[in-house]
Amino acid sequence: MTGEFTFQRFLAVIVKYLRLFIIVGVLAVILGAVLSAPSFMPPRYRSTAIVYPVNLNSYSIETRTDQLLQLLRSNSIRDSLIKQFDLMTVYDVDTTKAGGHFALYNEFLDRAEISKTQYESVMIEVVDEDPVRARDMVNAMLTQVNLLARRLQREKSGELLYIAERALKHERYKLDSVEARLDTLRRTTGLLSYDAQTKELTKGYVRMLGSGSSQAQRDQVLGLMKELEAKGGEFRQLTELSNLFRGNYDRLLTQYEQAVSDVTKELTYTNVIVYPEVSDRKVFPVRWLIVLMSVVSATLLCFVFVVWLEYRK
Repeated sequence: MTGEFTFQRFLAVIVKYLRLFIIVGVLAVILGAVLSAPSFMPPRYRSTAIVYPVNLNSYSIETRTDQLLQLLRSNSIRDSLIKQFDLMTVYDVDTTKAGGHFALYNEFLDRAEISKTQYESVMIEVVDEDPVRARDMVNAMLTQVNLLARRLQREKSGELLYIAERALKHERYKLDSVEARLDTLRRTTGLLSYDAQTKELTKGYVRMLGSGSSQAQRDQVLGLMKELEAKGGEFRQLTELSNLFRGNYDRLLTQYEQAVSDVTKELTYTNVIVYPEVSDRKVFPVRWLIVLMSVVSATLLCFVFVVWLEYRK
């Protein structure tokens, strides 16, 4: 064949080598079916879970769904699953060799997919040769993300607990110091309530003056009034400080109890909408697609080769 190739010439080549194309196609079908058999390509099964985030506090402008995605993609969860399911052996990766961990992590990312749905939920998909292990890995990821979120929350709550406990101790020290001085004044001067005692002593002294009481009785009342004059100001000031410190202590005690509750509470951070199940249908390999691609590829290469030979002639 000489000159420029046209559609008629391509058609003539196809007709001329039709038997060859059929033979190549049949061989491609056989080869594709053999190579996609379970002995060469072990079937893989998928397990899926769909969850909504709950009890998560946003750190910035990110949504709670975005935060849950970040938690699920953390290397701590990845490493926990690799260790729990011995994925180095399952994936047949030697981590002692150079690039071993890189290959292991890439294999894990290829098999475990985490994505956000259009409804602001999170989908977790795990593909594995063992359908039970695929289901268990999804459940393990849900467990690990709860533990990770709880640990992060407790770390921050622990810092607040330390601050609240220190502030509570300091306020208690001030309150105890004021109360100790008030107790001393109560024992030595008999002061119990400055305003009430001042009012009653004044009334009593006025009545004694009008009733002609003895000088000794009036001197006794005057002594008590001088005692109030000497220590009453301090007693009244300490009483006001005591009330102030007690109010501060009660407020800090509430904050401390809230911090203790935050540290010790057991929360979950996912609402599972679709629970992972043991699949009985493989998702890989798709044998008909592999066979089809083999036939198309082999036939196309054969056609190109034949056209090249005809062109050379």
